[in-house]
Amino acid sequence: MNSILRLELRLVSIHLAVVILFFASLQTLSAAELPRLRVAHGAFNEKVLALWIGVERGFFLKHGIDVEVVDIRNGPLTIQALASDEVQVAYTVPSSVLSAAAGGMDMAFFAGLVNRPDGEIIVTPNIKTPSDLRGKRLGIQSIGGGVWSMTILALEHLGLEPARNNISMLTLGDQSVLARSFIAGKIDGTYLSYGYKPLLKEVKHRVLLDLGKSAIPYQGLALAARRTYLRQNPQKIDALLNGVTQSIAFVKDPVNKEEVLKSLRRNLHFKDTQQGDVAYEALQSLYEFDINPTLPGITNVARLLSTSNPKLKQLRLQDVVEREPVQRLENRAFYRELIRAKG
Repeated sequence: MNSILRLELRLVSIHLAVVILFFASLQTLSAAELPRLRVAHGAFNEKVLALWIGVERGFFLKHGIDVEVVDIRNGPLTIQALASDEVQVAYTVPSSVLSAAAGGMDMAFFAGLVNRPDGEIIVTPNIKTPSDLRGKRLGIQSIGGGVWSMTILALEHLGLEPARNNISMLTLGDQSVLARSFIAGKIDGTYLSYGYKPLLKEVKHRVLLDLGKSAIPYQGLALAARRTYLRQNPQKIDALLNGVTQSIAFVKDPVNKEEVLKSLRRNLHFKDTQQGDVAYEALQSLYEFDINPTLPGITNVARLLSTSNPKLKQLRLQDVVEREPVQRLENRAFYRELIRAKG
């Protein structure tokens, strides 16, 4: 009897293994058969988490699309990739899209995941007032980029202007480079998103302005694509927005905090656990369920860019915002139930 029982148990185990492999192969086949959408981003910070979570948790697959998140840390290269259809959507700051639209490309924002400014202007301890910035060096990532836009808007808010106040803007690299440059004393100040704050805990510094507490109109990271693509592929865009909003709900649910922290640490290579905690707390206020792009924020960035690109003055800014994708999202029962469940 014992030998027969062992044989039966072995056969059951084999059967279960076959069933598991069968369904796993079906899932793989299903994902392979789904339409593919490549989303490019150049922001190596916590604000990309809605895309990473959507892939990791299978939210995009659930809604019928296979999303690949691609890191392209260069605005012009991202626009080239969109033009050639190597990527179909960009998760980017307004400057790249506005410049492309001013150049004649049919670009449009269709969802704003971060619709206000965030992060801090940090400076050396000897800079106690905005006027102390005169003659000092501020680090930026690139002229026209998100760090540059936030820095210029912060200086405006403080009553300063780089040329008039002899403030040098040094193009050094992304925020990880900017943080290291500040720590090494190569610059007197820089903009950093909240997730980088713990890196400075051993370095004497001051927060000259917390942009998240200001009322500066600003469009942060947003999803953009060519208008022709948006109009020809509404099902793919709808699936993308379904997955993104489900990711936002996942991030904002306290029950998922540990999973969210694991994703932040994995994707951003945080060595200090406090970095993950700070980034997590920032996302609780930065991510909202209203993902309509903000026209006042886009207008504010266009104003800055128009000083070096006069074509932007002729651009009708309402033409670089496509409202229909979010309108379709807001009319879906899935979205309304998501909002209702989160109170």
